[in-house]
Amino acid sequence: MAKVSARWNGGKVKFDIESASGHAASIDEAGSFGDNEAMRPTEMLLGALGGCTGINAVLLLRKFKQPLKSLTIEVEGEQEKEWPRRFTKIDLTFVLGWDGKHDNQQVEQALDLACNRYCPIHATLAHGGVEIHHHRKDA
Repeated sequence: MAKVSARWNGGKVKFDIESASGHAASIDEAGSFGDNEAMRPTEMLLGALGGCTGINAVLLLRKFKQPLKSLTIEVEGEQEKEWPRRFTKIDLTFVLGWDGKHDNQQVEQALDLACNRYCPIHATLAHGGVEIHHHRKDA
């Protein structure tokens, strides 16, 4: 079971997040709610999706012996206008840099598996009704 703690730091609404593995991050809000000292929780969710699919993409591209040099995952989410402003659509763009010739079919397969088979964040959001698409762009 995954476990984290979110501890309010006593200010406006900033929280320090600590994982069971001993790592930490912070969240906050802007404007009248917070002090704009950290990432928004919604941004952290999108970052978690990008990071999770990215880790799996790197592992699969290495397994498929593709000459990956760089990878950036750009994640954009559309939210409802009314509260709770849930995400309704998320787009991931995998920007890949290569160090040599690569096999397009294996790259597409790796990205599909990274998103649709091996990322628990993607599965949680997609099965919860969020429409998620991924795209590829070679740098």
